Amino acid sequence: MEQITYNIWDWVLPLISGAIGALIGTYGGSYFLHWKQEKKIKNVRAMAVKALDVFKAYAKKSYIETVSEFNNKLTISEKRAIVVALHKIGVPFEMPTKDAFDVRNLRLKDIVIDKDEIDGMIQQIEKGNCDNLFFEDIESYFTSNLRLNAVRNVGKKYVEETLSKSYLRRGTPDQIVRPDDWYKSYTPGELQTIFVLSKQLANSSYFLSDGKIDREKIGVLIREIEIGLWDTYLFWEYESYQNIRAQYDLASVIQNVVMGQQTMNAIPQTAEEASVNDE
Repeated sequence: MEQITYNIWDWVLPLISGAIGALIGTYGGSYFLHWKQEKKIKNVRAMAVKALDVFKAYAKKSYIETVSEFNNKLTISEKRAIVVALHKIGVPFEMPTKDAFDVRNLRLKDIVIDKDEIDGMIQQIEKGNCDNLFFEDIESYFTSNLRLNAVRNVGKKYVEETLSKSYLRRGTPDQIVRPDDWYKSYTPGELQTIFVLSKQLANSSYFLSDGKIDREKIGVLIREIEIGLWDTYLFWEYESYQNIRAQYDLASVIQNVVMGQQTMNAIPQTAEEASVNDE
């Protein structure tokens, strides 16, 4: 009986030991991987906060003034890990439209830095709300919409350099007077891009009662272009636009002719009815 008991434990103990070892290995390995991943994320969060601290030090100044320190203080690998996340939460990196993308020399827009906004971004980073935005491919992110950004920039250029320098000459009808030789500051391709947009923006509502441009509305207009509200007109080929306008004008002429004919037909009938009534 003792021999049998000894034999049972002889093969049961290795099973128990193996099971315990498997559990320790599974849970221990999972814990180690979780700890390692958490440490990696904390390091990336620290990189993002370091970058935001650079901007925070320039509060009430322009982001442009931070470009040199930002590019020198962060390594290329750090920028690859965090820049897409920073852009998505509000840091105004400037997307290239003419030059090749260079992660070593990132550019920022001429926007005043708000300290409270930066503090809010830091809180979001530290809480882990932006963890899923880290490590996105920076080249693909900034160059995937290259044509879209280039076209919108041409639209903004027209507003900033042409429309904002125009004035309204009151009359019947009102006339928008643009600067002399304004078109010389555009390439042929840029002119093709803004033809339709310029037609749509020929609107007296962008001017004050004295004929000068309304700067507040121009600021709103630029913001609308940046977020894509005017993309339809920027991507609309001028030839197609002209064809639609021609069809619209023709339909208006036909409608006026028909309405005029109906009016002419109604006059004799009315006279005839009046004659019968007189009898």
